[in-house]
Amino acid sequence: MIKIERPQRVALADYVEKNIRREILEGRLHPGDRLVTRELAELLGTSVTPVREALLRLVAIGVLEASPAQSFTVPLLEPRQYLELAEIRRAIEPLATVHAMKNLTKRDIAELDGILQDFRQAKRQGDVSAALSFNHAFRFRLYTAADKPVLLEIIEQLWLKIGPMFNYLFPQSDVETEMPHNYDLLLSAITSGDEDAVCTLIKKSIDRGTEIILHNLQTYLKR
Repeated sequence: MIKIERPQRVALADYVEKNIRREILEGRLHPGDRLVTRELAELLGTSVTPVREALLRLVAIGVLEASPAQSFTVPLLEPRQYLELAEIRRAIEPLATVHAMKNLTKRDIAELDGILQDFRQAKRQGDVSAALSFNHAFRFRLYTAADKPVLLEIIEQLWLKIGPMFNYLFPQSDVETEMPHNYDLLLSAITSGDEDAVCTLIKKSIDRGTEIILHNLQTYLKR
């Protein structure tokens, strides 16, 4: 009885954690959002126990904060915290991209370009949720191609911490041009095998995103 029940509970906790991670990584959870254990259990069709276990795992790695009344909160990062994470990303995301470019095929590049077009369309339509989802898909399709599981795990841990902050990427003054243009250049550099350009463009994406996020965050905090 115990041997059957325990794996089932663990599997449910993994299922819940996977779903919450995806929501965070794709920016569908905002800083300050509350996750109530019982409400999530009802939404996911599970008992409270695996939901709480999954949420506590995310608390343990600093992605969520435990709150009273069986709830958890998505933290709002201070500028200095975000800047530190951005600095680390500047060091490792170019590394992942350089490894990825050695493995990408023409079909992979075409797939990345397709994601980019979807990303561009979402931005034109002002669909923030879709834009963030496609942005995540583009970057992690790229990083996964590096075939470096430990490096990918580190990048994902960083994105789990900053994912909710990506909502401050909007509004942008240059919605139509900035990130799609940079990603076009990135795909071109990957195709031509220009490692220096690839590293520069990934860093540019991180720096530009950081600039927009911190600017919009300051505007939000002044309200």
